[in-house]
Amino acid sequence: MTTHSRIETEKPVTVTNLNLEPRGRVFPSPFLWKNHTFYQILPDRFSDGREAERPLFDYEHPQQYQIKDKRAWMEAGLGFTGGTLKGIRSKLDYLQGLGITGLWLNPTFKQRADLKTYHGYAIQNFLDIDPRFGTTQDLRDLIDDAHDRGMVVVLDVVIDHTANNWFYGPDLTGIIEDSLPYRYEPPYSFGGWRSGSGQPIPEIQTLEDGCWPQEFQNLEAYNQCGSIVNWSNPDPMDPNAEFRRGDFFDLKKLNGYHHATLDAIIRCYQYWIAVTDCDGFRIDAAKHIPKDICQQFSFGIFRYAQSIGKDNFLLVGEITDNLIGANYLSLFGSIFDRALTAVLDINNSPNLLAGAARGTGNPMDFFNRYGTDNDMKRYVQTGRIHVSILDDHDMSCRSHKERFAAHNNTPHHHWQSAHAVGIQLTTPGIPCIYYGTEQAFDGNEGSHDYSIEPQRFGEDRYIREDMFGGPFGAFETTGCHFFNPNHPTYLRIAAIARLRNGANAIGRSLRMGICYPRETSFCGYPFHIPGAGELFGWSMVLAYHEVVMILNTNGVESRGADVTIDGSLHPPGSKLQVLYRADWSDEQLKQPPTDETVTVEQATTDGRAYVRLNLPPAGMVILG
Repeated sequence: MTTHSRIETEKPVTVTNLNLEPRGRVFPSPFLWKNHTFYQILPDRFSDGREAERPLFDYEHPQQYQIKDKRAWMEAGLGFTGGTLKGIRSKLDYLQGLGITGLWLNPTFKQRADLKTYHGYAIQNFLDIDPRFGTTQDLRDLIDDAHDRGMVVVLDVVIDHTANNWFYGPDLTGIIEDSLPYRYEPPYSFGGWRSGSGQPIPEIQTLEDGCWPQEFQNLEAYNQCGSIVNWSNPDPMDPNAEFRRGDFFDLKKLNGYHHATLDAIIRCYQYWIAVTDCDGFRIDAAKHIPKDICQQFSFGIFRYAQSIGKDNFLLVGEITDNLIGANYLSLFGSIFDRALTAVLDINNSPNLLAGAARGTGNPMDFFNRYGTDNDMKRYVQTGRIHVSILDDHDMSCRSHKERFAAHNNTPHHHWQSAHAVGIQLTTPGIPCIYYGTEQAFDGNEGSHDYSIEPQRFGEDRYIREDMFGGPFGAFETTGCHFFNPNHPTYLRIAAIARLRNGANAIGRSLRMGICYPRETSFCGYPFHIPGAGELFGWSMVLAYHEVVMILNTNGVESRGADVTIDGSLHPPGSKLQVLYRADWSDEQLKQPPTDETVTVEQATTDGRAYVRLNLPPAGMVILG
């Protein structure tokens, strides 16, 4: 039975006397966040709820819905295309079938009506939902429906900056400007608020003008330093570094050291917890927020959440620097110095994961993080402090914007996309799947036509494709949707996720076990950790249970090997059940057979236990 809480329609305009009482039920926090599998959604690009009116894309005949006007398609990618909160709500069956138990929603807060900030990171009103996405009630209904299914929802929040809500004065150029280059001091002058139509005005007159709530209409709320030019600093923790004081391009930097401003930021997001019953925040641009400011925000949010019955509210930060990430997590300091509970693992890990999955990199470059020989590796093994990422909406770790599946023309590329996610689902961490990955979306900036747009601009758009049949469809299409639960990639991710989500020893081992890369032997060579393009194995071990994963990292050739397993748990002659195999039929992937086994053998050289396997190109097997 669905439980919906009614939300008042009147929008607050100030944080003074803001109603922070929970609206309706309060869904309790998960005890362990790593027990969940997340799915990242860009609301504008995911669903408008009208897919039944459009044909389903045929991945075997991709030219069928190919665009006829490349210019129109490219232009569509730079603006709002029509995805909504109600659309997301209509796809919960699809997501649950994939094995998703948590949603990460990119920002849905009100953007400027005169700008095309479809991504949601340029907020004009921190106390309202953008009408292009829907209403506050729509967001609450979505979260209520998710909670009824046992799913959790994390909202993407921006505490570092506002939209381009005001202009700089004529300090440098003699005219009013959207943006000026960074300077430490003195602050630039103020050139006027931005009206709802984008013009400079001296005073805010409507809810479409300037920035809301009223507390962000005080100029002391902003640094007024201009936009960041130097994105690095010799001391990455320096609170006065340019990348922590300047505007994010033309997005105006908030001054967290102004007490009333920080208090207003905290109260705005406490309000969203009360109103929506969300379960956590993904904090945008956390690297650009001084640690002490991030600490104060997180403390205010976490303690409020505890006060209403959410005892383990998630606060995960976007940080593209491992040293800064470790410091904000206070891994080697006091728990009282902690500014976040987890970070997105986005520095270089997506590249290492991609290389391991498709055989273009040494798998140990990725799997080496799972050790027990130093404190950092032991932290990573807990699976509590990092959200595992393969693709996301920024792909900041790659020199060119592209998804994992881009430029992959191998015969089993759908399997490779599934098994890259399979690595996420069978190693320590909080796995997160980017929307469209389960349909092998291959968005990349190679789609940019420089004869139409001569400059490299807005390249992020190419990894933010429409999934619902909008004007900026994936694979350079329009008018067809991609919600195919029988797609080869979807079926294989769902089958692996089903194992991970299980309440049995298999599921618990995959979520909470210790990861051990396994030595292999092939062609008579001694057992060793294999390199790129070979059969690679790893185990998740929890007490007396071992789950073994073997992946053929070669996408074009079959591979065979003897794969080491734990002999104390599996004596020679015993059998391991095949829990997943990539070359199963669609029906077997949905209803796995229970009678397939592999016999454990013993090496004559050193007595170790092993299993012998031969896998097709890009094949994968899970044993337990």
